[in-house]
Amino acid sequence: MRALLRSVLPLLVCLAAAPAVAVEARLPRHPAPSPDGSRIAFSWQGDLFVVSRDGGPARRLTVHPAHESRPVWSRDGRSIAFASDRHGNDDVFVMPADGSAPPTRLTFASTPDEPAAFTPDGTRVLFTSRRDETIRRMPAIYSVPVEGGTPALEQPALGRWPSPSPDGTRLAFVRGGTYWWRQGYRGSANRDLWLRLADGTWQQVTTFDGDDDNPSWIGDDALVFSSTRTGRRNLHRLDLATGRVTALTAFRETGIRFPRAAADAPVVAFEHDDGIWVVDLAGDGTARRLTIDVPADAPWDALLRRTARDGATELAISPDGRTAAFIVESDVFVVGLRDKQAQEIAPPRTVRVTDTPGRERDLDWSPDGERLLFASDRAGNLDLFVATRTDAERPWSDNDAFEIAPLVAGPRDEFAGRFAPDGAHVAFVRGRGDLVVAAADGSDERVLFEHWYEPEFDWSPDGRYLAFSRTDVEFNSDVFLVSVEGGEPYNVSRHPDTDRSPRFSPDGRRLLWLTKRHADTIDVWGVWLAREDHERTPEQWLEVWADERGVQDRAGGERRRGRGKAAAAADADATQDTGDERALPEVRIDFDNLWKRARAITRLPGDEAAPFASEDGKKVFFVASPEGEADLYAVRFDGRKLERLTRGGKAPRAPRLSADGKTIFFLDKKGAIKRVGLDGKAGDPAPFAARWETPRDARRRATYDEAARTISAWFYDPGFHGVDFPRMIETYRPWALAAGTDRDFADVVNMLLGELNASHMGYRFTRPPQGERTGWIGALFDPRAGGPGLLVREVLDDSPATRVDVALRPGARILSIDGEPLDATTNVYGLLRDTAGRPVPLEIRDPDGTTRRVRIVPEDWRAQRRHRYDTWVRQRAAIVERASAGRLGYIHIQAMGISSFEEFEQALFAAAHGKEGLVIDVRSNGGGWTTDYLMTVLGVRRHAWTIPRGAPPDTRAYPQGRLPLSAWTRPAMALCDEESYSNAEIFSWAFRTLGRGLTAGSPTFGAVISTGGTRLLDGNLLRLPFRGWYVAGSGINMENHGFTPDLLIARPPDEDTATDRDTQLEQAVAAFLARIEDDPRYGSW
Repeated sequence: MRALLRSVLPLLVCLAAAPAVAVEARLPRHPAPSPDGSRIAFSWQGDLFVVSRDGGPARRLTVHPAHESRPVWSRDGRSIAFASDRHGNDDVFVMPADGSAPPTRLTFASTPDEPAAFTPDGTRVLFTSRRDETIRRMPAIYSVPVEGGTPALEQPALGRWPSPSPDGTRLAFVRGGTYWWRQGYRGSANRDLWLRLADGTWQQVTTFDGDDDNPSWIGDDALVFSSTRTGRRNLHRLDLATGRVTALTAFRETGIRFPRAAADAPVVAFEHDDGIWVVDLAGDGTARRLTIDVPADAPWDALLRRTARDGATELAISPDGRTAAFIVESDVFVVGLRDKQAQEIAPPRTVRVTDTPGRERDLDWSPDGERLLFASDRAGNLDLFVATRTDAERPWSDNDAFEIAPLVAGPRDEFAGRFAPDGAHVAFVRGRGDLVVAAADGSDERVLFEHWYEPEFDWSPDGRYLAFSRTDVEFNSDVFLVSVEGGEPYNVSRHPDTDRSPRFSPDGRRLLWLTKRHADTIDVWGVWLAREDHERTPEQWLEVWADERGVQDRAGGERRRGRGKAAAAADADATQDTGDERALPEVRIDFDNLWKRARAITRLPGDEAAPFASEDGKKVFFVASPEGEADLYAVRFDGRKLERLTRGGKAPRAPRLSADGKTIFFLDKKGAIKRVGLDGKAGDPAPFAARWETPRDARRRATYDEAARTISAWFYDPGFHGVDFPRMIETYRPWALAAGTDRDFADVVNMLLGELNASHMGYRFTRPPQGERTGWIGALFDPRAGGPGLLVREVLDDSPATRVDVALRPGARILSIDGEPLDATTNVYGLLRDTAGRPVPLEIRDPDGTTRRVRIVPEDWRAQRRHRYDTWVRQRAAIVERASAGRLGYIHIQAMGISSFEEFEQALFAAAHGKEGLVIDVRSNGGGWTTDYLMTVLGVRRHAWTIPRGAPPDTRAYPQGRLPLSAWTRPAMALCDEESYSNAEIFSWAFRTLGRGLTAGSPTFGAVISTGGTRLLDGNLLRLPFRGWYVAGSGINMENHGFTPDLLIARPPDEDTATDRDTQLEQAVAAFLARIEDDPRYGSW
């Protein structure tokens, strides 16, 4: 034993002394030079490192599964502050620069905080956050003591990237609203550099029509910053005395990111391409890339693995009812379907059919159950493939391998394949929306129609027709019928609203679909295809079904009597083995006035989805939520006798009727396979255990390629705004593969999207589940006021702080929270962690000196934001009331959605009734879709008036009930700004184009594209801007061409968080009143 130890110990010592295997860091992030410029702190793979300014081995500072980023140095070089999401969102932490002690948390609110700099004396850390100061989208600038305490608002002006001058007398910061990854934006929301001067006034130091960003001081008289003024983002120097700007780098292919200068040395570090670069301004000024050596080991496995028991996204039941095919993690699996007793004896086996890192979708079984059809992007775009068993004698779930063969493949996407009921043909979609029919082996293609938008379709039970829904250029979708032999499609629905998702009844007598014709909700409608069926009464239908049942029973009985029990059993086995082999029903369609025979089947509250009929046509099934929970429902064929088949809000997806017509299979909201009988009795469970693994790098490549391919196919401008987008896809792909974390990968994808210089873009990665949840009480504080406790400087309307039993007022002091005393080192948000919704004791000293104890129930951040908004609106309304001497009404529209529109309608009477004019404020409105609703309200022209009995003879009124919406026919003015976005801009354009009245404020963002979204392979959302908007008459593309109002009024920075001042609004009111006084009928309709 001792001999063994003597031989092993030297080996262990050698191993311990051996240096770790190192690799060059690819895509290190957020470099920050130390004050003397000798070291660079940066983030890589979600941890912090420090390296020499010359590169070489990097020293790790943090080791944590959370994401750490954005390091900044203290002026003395002893401390580093950084952002970490250890508690669910980014908070500010500080730690010794030598890593000799663990990090200390400085901020606690459950809103993201981004550290920017230390104050020159090193006592506080500046950071930016969107907490509760304003409704605007720009963050506010705060500071927090390094020793701990409640953060303080640094200045009333909003901004980002604050950078204090070395002498501490000035603060450089950035104002503007563009994403940092967007390339080439020119407009009112571009980023500019500002200074807060020693006397508290403001100076805008760059006015370039593009983005200037990321300022750092070089001495007390110059700034270095990034700018797009030379095309790509490059490093520039601004001499504050002369205003001269000098380019320091000249990158052309891609730009720089996040430059930062050393506090006491002429050294600047920044990101460029997939590395960190350094410029020594005291030398020759040449930018050089650092070679940084980091440990080769990664904090994650090379393989992604999971065993899924839910999470399925598609479901297809084999014709014999023995197998369920489903998709988990975009791969195809099959599982045997057994009853509960059989499952207890032998659990069902789940087998993986496909094994690719990419996308598989659109499952469909051949009628004989021998082939499984699906679409796959394994060859670079979606093609149709067929899977078959290697051992056809054994059930699908007893096979260990499958043969996968292409069915239809080409340079364009082919997807949504569906076998015909006889298995002889397959229909599918090609490209953006062409509907194609081919032989079952993929040959003999016939294009039924070409289109630009994907149709939904269904085969008729006899395979002679296809029903499909198709969207026109005005985005009205209708339901059509077309022969598989070709010909002109017949419009079955003929309605100027949504008609989609057609589905034949299994007996071929009826066509069902979803429509939006009644009460702005989606209902199930249907049409009997034969006129004779349409004219039958319910009693006659009962007779027909009774006769058909008798024929089937007699035929079955004769077959059984003539062939004996053994033969009947063989028939049953054959049917179970090969699926339903009954003759396909003949579909008879009387096209004459077919569209007029359409009738409603449901008219329930809310929207219905996924309609289908029972085997005999007597019931119609669908998903609905009339009681507030989405479940499976059924009605009789005539729409009567509503039955709820599932309960508990199962939110069924992909419901499928079994081959015998007795069971409905579906995926519940968790993606587990469920079954239920037609009578609502829960069926046996259908469990699966899908073991999935794939290489992490391959999955990331596939996700990047899917994002690039999807944007290429859907971006509204086929010219990609003049960008060589295919080349940029290749440029960014290596960066995406080098990305160390999901955040870094998201940044790379967004940089690719940013090349298109377009709005409504973005890839949103799924953040970790929310950790701590701050409780918000509706009070804002002044931590620098001194004295006992924490001074309340503002109380938000209708917040917990205003409740009668709390009655917190400005000037009061909170002395303790939940028994914990407050002092200068206490962070109030730390004491309010996880308190939302539960009573918390407060000790309060009122402004008169009275001390009392109350219990307050904090709310979450969304509620706090709503109170902030309501307070801001009340303050603006008071400004208008004061400035107009009560002559004008004021309405702010928060968003262009139905809830804001309903609030607008109410405010027409609550705030504007009896006023001479109306100010409509769409500043900081993020958009939506209700411009035409608003213009309908504002665009009513009087063609008559009414005088009811007893009213004064000079009455000029109109009955409100005769109007589709409320109406405002008096003068109106629209107020907009650079944060008026999307549909708020469309509203501003419409207000002018239709001549409704004066427009005022500042130019809008220029962000107008209709957008949708899709989930990528990794489950994250990719936005898809697919439709452009153009001004009637001029044809101006509203994207990148913001609306310029008639009256331009700037908004001073110090009014960003002001409660009682709004120069932009006050000057607009004065101009509006002047117009009305000059012409009393101005703006009246």
